[in-house]
Amino acid sequence: MEFSTRPIPRVAAIHDLSGFGRCALTVVIPALSALGIQVCPIPTAVLSTQTDGFDHFTFRDLTKDVLPIFSHWNSLGLFMDCIFSGFLGSFEQISLVRSIFEQSPGAMRVVDPVMGDDGALYATMTSEMGYRMRELCSMADLITPNLTECIYLIDRPYEDRPLTIDELHSRLKELCALGSKIAVLTGVVLDGDILINCAYDSVHGTFSEARSPLLSKSFPGTGDLFTSVLTGLLLLGHPLQKALAHTTDFLTKTISLTIEMNTPVREGVALERTLPLLTQLGGPGAEIFATNG
Repeated sequence: MEFSTRPIPRVAAIHDLSGFGRCALTVVIPALSALGIQVCPIPTAVLSTQTDGFDHFTFRDLTKDVLPIFSHWNSLGLFMDCIFSGFLGSFEQISLVRSIFEQSPGAMRVVDPVMGDDGALYATMTSEMGYRMRELCSMADLITPNLTECIYLIDRPYEDRPLTIDELHSRLKELCALGSKIAVLTGVVLDGDILINCAYDSVHGTFSEARSPLLSKSFPGTGDLFTSVLTGLLLLGHPLQKALAHTTDFLTKTISLTIEMNTPVREGVALERTLPLLTQLGGPGAEIFATNG
């Protein structure tokens, strides 16, 4: 077996950790690791289970540990090639990620602005936190909102109807106008039961898209998995269009298999079975990683 000797990129992953359920760090770590990327987790909280579909879960807030963990790395001279934030449950956590971004010149900054779905904010989010999330997105190289999160970020009313491609392109430009270099709209349903993930690169002024069939079930944690795979492929040097296509294909195959296995929705997707696909993408024949260090 041939192994790559190229440098291994490092990602600081600022997410929560659930003991049971495939979301946040329990998908971020295996997905990026399968691509050949070192994941350095900064857990924002530890839960017994993920929250969607489970009651009476335990919750341990680790907000006060976030900055000391990162500061210790800095004191050791450990450089991160990417800072990747996911669900943030408070103003303080948003401020902490902003501070880490400011202390990480040269690192790729990724924000998955987890705020809501189906036209509504999650119970833990407020409109004011949504405005603060805008500030974080303005510092990012890559943001990956769904349509609900998009409309809160750009302050538009939610429309429960299929959007045209021109409308999607307009929303993406508005997202990048916040300050992000690349915006990706995830999981948008078009007429004809087609799902589209579309992106806009504001630096080069180019759009990319990848389509897949609309599947019969959706699972918690797929947004975390999508952003993890896309981030990893971009770090490895894949062009945006290719990275978006590979990511969409991987999610489609993983969700389809999970449905075939009759996995309970609350358990998330069975990525353990499809991780070898990512290992192939991150193998010796993949794009060459160009370190910023």
